[in-house]
Amino acid sequence: MLRAVGSFRVGAPVWRLSAVGVRSVQTEAAMAAAGIKLPAYQLATSPFYVKAQQDGDRLYLGLHVGQDGAGQVVKGKVGDDITAEYARALAVNAGLRMLSTLSHYCNGDLDKVQQVIWLTGQVNAVPDFSAHGKVIDGCSEVLVQVLGSRGQHTRSCYGVGSAQGVVGCELIVRVSL
Repeated sequence: MLRAVGSFRVGAPVWRLSAVGVRSVQTEAAMAAAGIKLPAYQLATSPFYVKAQQDGDRLYLGLHVGQDGAGQVVKGKVGDDITAEYARALAVNAGLRMLSTLSHYCNGDLDKVQQVIWLTGQVNAVPDFSAHGKVIDGCSEVLVQVLGSRGQHTRSCYGVGSAQGVVGCELIVRVSL
């Protein structure tokens, strides 16, 4: 089982379905019961952009990079000074941070998330690294664990030669706001 940055572990889904397919518990209550705590929402670091932008029933989340347990952006390259396993843990952290941003924009109610549509993941890696998908799986898994089938998504992931951090993820989500 994966151990991520901090105390979060990917495991069984926290969402539940009733016999007729209707969710029977709120997402946040299920997360609390499972011991999942989202990191604090972080404002954008520049006045020229925001963390998310709404367009109709879509919410577009900008880049969220993986941070260490102290909330610091981790720098380095996968395949050089960062292992693929640690990069995957950073992808879990990026996913938790995206859920925190979603919660903020949904006024603390992740039940408003109808469907995660698209996840894009970037991995700062050496040129011959080819397991980008295995790294970004950490983010995909946390989205599905917390949101259930609403967290399943299409995905693109790729390697980059330089980046703000080791792992970065972006998200497009359908919400009811």
